[in-house]
Amino acid sequence: MAAGTSDIRTQILAGAADVDAGRADVRPVLRALGVTGLLADDDGEADGGLLAAVRMVRRIAAGSLAAAFAVWSQRMVLEYLRSCPPSADVRALQDALRSGEVTGATALAPAIADLAGRGELPVVAEPDGDGWLLSGCVSWASNLFDDAVVVTPARTPQEGRVVVSFRLTDDGVAPRPAPELLGLNGTGTRSLELHRVAVPRAAVLSDDLAGFMSLCRPPMLLMQAALAVGLADAALDASGAHLTGVNSALRRDHEDLARRRDDVVIAMEDQAGSLTGAGRAQLARTRLDAIAVATAAVALETAVCGGTGYRADSPTARRVREAAFLPVQAPTLGQLRHDAAG
Repeated sequence: MAAGTSDIRTQILAGAADVDAGRADVRPVLRALGVTGLLADDDGEADGGLLAAVRMVRRIAAGSLAAAFAVWSQRMVLEYLRSCPPSADVRALQDALRSGEVTGATALAPAIADLAGRGELPVVAEPDGDGWLLSGCVSWASNLFDDAVVVTPARTPQEGRVVVSFRLTDDGVAPRPAPELLGLNGTGTRSLELHRVAVPRAAVLSDDLAGFMSLCRPPMLLMQAALAVGLADAALDASGAHLTGVNSALRRDHEDLARRRDDVVIAMEDQAGSLTGAGRAQLARTRLDAIAVATAAVALETAVCGGTGYRADSPTARRVREAAFLPVQAPTLGQLRHDAAG
């Protein structure tokens, strides 16, 4: 994070265990980042601020994957809104998201399976004047707090596809109780039932799901890779402090993982800062490599920390839970391997 934000990092580290367990949530972190301007989605750079966002997500993930996951969701909703025709309402919504006062929930996981021909969108959109009425289920979304902005794909008649936004407090939106998760319990993750939720034309982000996902794929996957790299950073720092005595036999493993982590960082930052971006297979490989190095780094940490890391309330155990989430986040491990092979 930029100079002058060390207090935010301290806040993230101090609250990591409580957010992971659900005793606290991620909103204070989002608001603190908003006050400092770190949630802005366009810093005047040609990449729209993506490289800066990737670096920020990495640093936050080293302290708390839950907090970084919430930032990823917030930034992705801002990315989605950049595709909207500019209007006073859109600009006001973007400002509210950048400030952290309103949370952004991305529910586009079903779009990935739908476009791959391996699933059907669970939300149906019926025509309603020049807008739509949404019915169905959003089975997984995070940052679902207060009047959150939710972005989801939906099926329309004649096999059409749209990407729309709605608010958590809209009529017809029924949140289900939050489930107990393996970790990341303070991220506002739950499912929603939609019953004829009215979406005006101004809240339609795209009628071309494939094109929309193509534009959003680079920031989505690169910030997801940053989540994994930040976790690897934390695990490598923790294990590096225990490479003495019999654990010195694992020093070579630590050095090899640090080199692998550095290679992922180079690829991730090159792709984030590129004017031309990266292809689908290349992006998938970068995130796969990030997941692999994070998983291995956490395994090394558990090996060298011994019994203290086996306590459920330890930072090591929290990172084990965080690592378990990485292959689950859409695109999932299987989807990434499929894309990387293409």
